[in-house]
Amino acid sequence: MNKKLKIILGLMIFCSSIQTGRAASLDEIYRDIVRDDNSGYLPIFVRNRNRPELLFEDSLPQSSTQGKQKAQPVVKLLDERKIKQDEIKAEQERWKNAIQAIRANKFTAKELKILDEYVAKDDPKAVEIKAWMLAKGYGVKANLVESFLLYRKAEKLGVKDAKKNAAQVYRAMNRDQRDSLAK
Repeated sequence: MNKKLKIILGLMIFCSSIQTGRAASLDEIYRDIVRDDNSGYLPIFVRNRNRPELLFEDSLPQSSTQGKQKAQPVVKLLDERKIKQDEIKAEQERWKNAIQAIRANKFTAKELKILDEYVAKDDPKAVEIKAWMLAKGYGVKANLVESFLLYRKAEKLGVKDAKKNAAQVYRAMNRDQRDSLAK
Protein backbone atom coordinates (compact mmCIF):
# COMPACT_ATOMS: atom_id res chain seq x y z
CA MET A 1 0.00 0.00 0.00
CA ASN A 2 2.82 2.39 0.92
CA LYS A 3 4.56 1.65 -2.40
CA LYS A 4 1.40 2.50 -4.36
CA LEU A 5 1.10 5.84 -2.53
CA LYS A 6 4.70 6.68 -3.35
CA ILE A 7 4.12 5.91 -7.03
CA ILE A 8 0.93 7.98 -7.15
CA LEU A 9 2.58 10.86 -5.29
CA GLY A 10 5.59 10.70 -7.61
CA LEU A 11 3.34 10.77 -10.69
CA MET A 12 1.41 13.73 -9.28
CA ILE A 13 4.63 15.67 -8.64
CA PHE A 14 5.94 14.80 -12.09
CA CYS A 15 2.69 15.82 -13.80
CA SER A 16 2.45 19.08 -11.86
CA SER A 17 6.03 19.99 -12.77
CA ILE A 18 5.29 19.62 -16.51
CA GLN A 19 4.06 22.93 -17.90
CA THR A 20 1.33 22.46 -20.47
CA GLY A 21 1.45 24.25 -23.77
CA ARG A 22 5.25 24.38 -23.96
CA ALA A 23 7.10 24.02 -27.22
CA ALA A 24 8.70 20.92 -28.59
CA SER A 25 11.29 22.32 -31.01
CA LEU A 26 14.44 24.15 -29.96
CA ASP A 27 13.23 27.33 -31.67
CA GLU A 28 9.96 27.25 -29.77
CA ILE A 29 11.78 26.49 -26.50
CA TYR A 30 14.02 29.52 -27.10
CA ARG A 31 10.97 31.68 -27.83
CA ASP A 32 9.32 30.49 -24.60
CA ILE A 33 12.43 31.34 -22.58
CA VAL A 34 12.63 34.82 -24.12
CA ARG A 35 8.90 35.34 -23.59
CA ASP A 36 9.25 34.37 -19.91
CA ASP A 37 12.21 36.72 -19.46
CA ASN A 38 10.34 39.63 -21.09
CA SER A 39 6.97 39.25 -19.35
CA GLY A 40 5.25 37.66 -22.34
CA TYR A 41 6.72 40.05 -24.92
CA LEU A 42 8.76 38.76 -27.83
CA PRO A 43 11.43 41.21 -29.01
CA ILE A 44 11.53 42.10 -32.71
CA PHE A 45 14.62 39.97 -33.39
CA VAL A 46 12.76 36.89 -32.18
CA ARG A 47 9.41 37.64 -33.79
CA ASN A 48 10.68 38.41 -37.27
CA ARG A 49 13.22 35.68 -37.61
CA ASN A 50 12.05 34.50 -41.04
CA ARG A 51 11.74 38.01 -42.51
CA PRO A 52 14.51 39.44 -44.68
CA GLU A 53 16.71 42.02 -43.03
CA LEU A 54 15.80 45.58 -44.08
CA LEU A 55 17.52 48.61 -42.73
CA PHE A 56 14.89 51.17 -43.64
CA GLU A 57 11.25 50.82 -44.53
CA ASP A 58 11.71 53.76 -46.96
CA SER A 59 13.82 51.57 -49.23
CA LEU A 60 10.76 49.46 -50.09
CA PRO A 61 9.22 50.25 -53.46
CA GLN A 62 5.90 52.06 -53.17
CA SER A 63 2.96 51.15 -55.32
CA SER A 64 1.44 53.87 -57.47
CA THR A 65 -1.76 53.97 -55.41
CA GLN A 66 -0.03 54.52 -52.07
CA GLY A 67 1.15 58.03 -52.92
CA LYS A 68 -2.32 59.05 -54.14
CA GLN A 69 -4.22 57.93 -51.05
CA LYS A 70 -5.03 60.57 -48.50
CA ALA A 71 -4.94 59.79 -44.84
CA GLN A 72 -8.42 58.77 -43.78
CA PRO A 73 -9.69 60.34 -40.57
CA VAL A 74 -10.42 57.96 -37.77
CA VAL A 75 -14.15 57.39 -37.68
CA LYS A 76 -15.76 56.29 -34.50
CA LEU A 77 -18.04 53.44 -35.44
CA LEU A 78 -21.33 53.20 -33.65
CA ASP A 79 -23.17 50.02 -32.98
CA GLU A 80 -25.93 50.11 -35.59
CA ARG A 81 -27.91 47.44 -33.82
CA LYS A 82 -27.99 49.50 -30.61
CA ILE A 83 -29.09 52.58 -32.53
CA LYS A 84 -31.90 50.61 -34.19
CA GLN A 85 -33.05 49.22 -30.84
CA ASP A 86 -33.06 52.72 -29.35
CA GLU A 87 -35.13 54.00 -32.27
CA ILE A 88 -37.64 51.17 -31.83
CA LYS A 89 -37.89 51.86 -28.09
CA ALA A 90 -38.40 55.58 -28.73
CA GLU A 91 -41.16 54.85 -31.25
CA GLN A 92 -42.86 52.43 -28.86
CA GLU A 93 -42.68 55.04 -26.09
CA ARG A 94 -44.11 57.69 -28.42
CA TRP A 95 -47.03 55.39 -29.31
CA LYS A 96 -47.64 54.46 -25.66
CA ASN A 97 -47.69 58.13 -24.63
CA ALA A 98 -50.13 58.98 -27.43
CA ILE A 99 -52.53 56.20 -26.34
CA GLN A 100 -52.34 57.32 -22.71
CA ALA A 101 -53.10 60.91 -23.70
CA ILE A 102 -56.11 59.80 -25.76
CA ARG A 103 -57.44 57.65 -22.93
CA ALA A 104 -57.05 60.52 -20.46
CA ASN A 105 -58.77 62.92 -22.91
CA LYS A 106 -55.69 65.14 -22.81
CA PHE A 107 -54.54 64.70 -26.37
CA THR A 108 -53.50 67.26 -28.92
CA ALA A 109 -53.11 67.35 -32.67
CA LYS A 110 -49.70 65.71 -32.17
CA GLU A 111 -51.24 62.59 -30.64
CA LEU A 112 -53.94 62.51 -33.35
CA LYS A 113 -51.21 62.67 -35.99
CA ILE A 114 -49.41 59.73 -34.36
CA LEU A 115 -52.70 57.82 -34.26
CA ASP A 116 -53.31 58.54 -37.95
CA GLU A 117 -49.78 57.32 -38.79
CA TYR A 118 -50.52 54.01 -37.10
CA VAL A 119 -53.93 53.78 -38.79
CA ALA A 120 -52.15 54.22 -42.14
CA LYS A 121 -49.81 51.36 -41.15
CA ASP A 122 -52.90 49.18 -40.49
CA ASP A 123 -52.17 48.80 -36.79
CA PRO A 124 -55.26 47.00 -35.39
CA LYS A 125 -55.30 48.87 -32.09
CA ALA A 126 -54.96 52.26 -33.81
CA VAL A 127 -57.72 51.45 -36.30
CA GLU A 128 -60.08 50.42 -33.52
CA ILE A 129 -59.32 53.53 -31.43
CA LYS A 130 -59.80 55.85 -34.40
CA ALA A 131 -63.10 54.13 -35.31
CA TRP A 132 -64.32 54.52 -31.72
CA MET A 133 -63.31 58.19 -31.64
CA LEU A 134 -65.18 58.87 -34.89
CA ALA A 135 -68.28 57.00 -33.69
CA LYS A 136 -68.42 58.87 -30.37
CA GLY A 137 -67.11 62.22 -31.59
CA TYR A 138 -64.36 61.93 -28.99
CA GLY A 139 -61.88 64.71 -29.76
CA VAL A 140 -62.81 64.71 -33.43
CA LYS A 141 -65.97 65.48 -35.38
CA ALA A 142 -68.29 62.47 -35.34
CA ASN A 143 -68.37 60.62 -38.65
CA LEU A 144 -70.35 57.39 -38.56
CA VAL A 145 -69.54 56.45 -42.16
CA GLU A 146 -65.80 56.70 -41.58
CA SER A 147 -66.19 54.92 -38.25
CA PHE A 148 -68.08 52.07 -39.90
CA LEU A 149 -65.39 51.72 -42.59
CA LEU A 150 -62.66 51.68 -39.97
CA TYR A 151 -64.48 49.05 -37.90
CA ARG A 152 -64.73 46.90 -41.04
CA LYS A 153 -61.00 47.38 -41.56
CA ALA A 154 -60.39 46.44 -37.91
CA GLU A 155 -62.46 43.30 -38.45
CA LYS A 156 -60.20 42.31 -41.36
CA LEU A 157 -57.18 42.96 -39.13
CA GLY A 158 -58.55 40.52 -36.54
CA VAL A 159 -59.82 42.91 -33.85
CA LYS A 160 -62.17 41.19 -31.43
CA ASP A 161 -65.75 42.60 -31.45
CA ALA A 162 -65.03 44.84 -34.45
CA LYS A 163 -67.89 43.24 -36.43
CA LYS A 164 -70.31 43.83 -33.56
CA ASN A 165 -69.19 47.45 -33.23
CA ALA A 166 -69.53 47.99 -36.99
CA ALA A 167 -73.11 46.68 -36.79
CA GLN A 168 -73.92 49.09 -33.94
CA VAL A 169 -72.49 52.02 -35.88
CA TYR A 170 -74.49 50.95 -38.96
CA ARG A 171 -77.72 50.90 -36.91
CA ALA A 172 -76.94 54.42 -35.64
CA MET A 173 -76.59 55.78 -39.21
CA ASN A 174 -79.37 57.63 -40.97
CA ARG A 175 -80.59 56.77 -44.47
CA ASP A 176 -78.24 59.20 -46.27
CA GLN A 177 -75.18 57.84 -44.46
CA ARG A 178 -76.12 54.25 -45.34
CA ASP A 179 -76.63 55.24 -48.96
CA SER A 180 -73.17 56.85 -49.07
CA LEU A 181 -71.68 53.46 -48.17
CA ALA A 182 -73.14 51.91 -51.30
CA LYS A 183 -71.31 54.36 -53.55
